[in-house]
Amino acid sequence: MDLIRSQQRTGFGNFVKAASIVPINDLKGAKSGRFADKEQLVRCKLASCYRLVDLCGWSHSIFNHITARIENGGDDHFLINPFGLLYNEITASSLHKVDLTGRIIDQGTSEFGVNKAGFVLHSIIYQARSDINFIIHVHTAASVAVSALKCGLLPLCQEAIRCGNVSYHDYQGMYIEDKSDLVTNLGPVNK
Repeated sequence: MDLIRSQQRTGFGNFVKAASIVPINDLKGAKSGRFADKEQLVRCKLASCYRLVDLCGWSHSIFNHITARIENGGDDHFLINPFGLLYNEITASSLHKVDLTGRIIDQGTSEFGVNKAGFVLHSIIYQARSDINFIIHVHTAASVAVSALKCGLLPLCQEAIRCGNVSYHDYQGMYIEDKSDLVTNLGPVNK
């Protein structure tokens, strides 16, 4: 009964109290055959990351997104959540695989579409930076507060220093019209 009981989430300390109904790895066995071994592993890790973000209270309903690049023999594909599933509902099989043009390569088990704003932002970053394989986009109170400061993230503690150089891009609406502006602001090595 504990597995289906809903829990109150109050922040980062709820790992012990957390309950999840839907398994993260729902790919039907270690070697399902539907996905290459490497993709299957990335799918499970990404679904786990969605659950972790949710357990920490960092999800913002259905309006954030976490993606992971999939190495596919030279083709640029990445996994993104179906637009409409809550973070605690995302599984390895429900993730969409898309290419950089927005074409859905694999719909997964969900009938939902792709969040256009999330796709646009992440596809620009993946296209510009081949060294980036994973992107987390959240609206936590702390990240919103830091982004509102003119000085941005200050190197005042070990955690901030570990971030390295951080890029800033002024909000220009949900859909980015000028991709080159975002690429320039991101820079060649910033996080």
